[in-house]
Amino acid sequence: MTTATTEKPEVDLHAKSARVIASAVKWSAAAAVVPVPYVDLLALGSVQVKMVRDLARVYGLDVGDETLQGVISALLGTLVPASISTGLLGSSLKVIPGGGSLIGSLGMAAFGSASTFAIGKIFVMHFAGGGTLSNFSAEAVEDDLKKEFAAAKAK
Repeated sequence: MTTATTEKPEVDLHAKSARVIASAVKWSAAAAVVPVPYVDLLALGSVQVKMVRDLARVYGLDVGDETLQGVISALLGTLVPASISTGLLGSSLKVIPGGGSLIGSLGMAAFGSASTFAIGKIFVMHFAGGGTLSNFSAEAVEDDLKKEFAAAKAK
C-alpha cells in the first residue's frame, strides 16, 4: 500500500503538468491569430512564461516573471537555428493584406505550439528531477529542447 501512495503523487504531478502544457499549447496557437505583426510574438512569450510559472507551482516552486522572461528568451534563442525564422516570417507576413495574415497566422501557430510544448516538456523534466529555476541552465538542455521541438513539429 505504501507503493501506491508513493506513486500517486507522481501520477498526479504528471497529469497536472500535462494539463498545464496542453492548455498553454492551445493558447500559443490562439496567440498566432493576433493580427499585428510581432505582437503575436509578445503574446507567445507571455503564454510561455505563464506556463512555466504554472508548472513550477505544480511542483511546489515559486518563481518570478522577470526571471522567467529571461529563461524563456534563452530557450527560444536556442531554437533560432532550428526554426525561429518560421515564427518571424509568420509574424512578418501579417503585414501583407489578405492571404499574408492567414499564412502568417498558420506559420506562427505551428511554431508557437511546437516551441511551447517543447519548453513545457523541458521544465517538467527539470522540475520532476528536483530542479529549480535557480539551477536551470538553458545550455544544459539545448539538445533535449531541440529534440522535443522536432518531435512536436512532427505531430
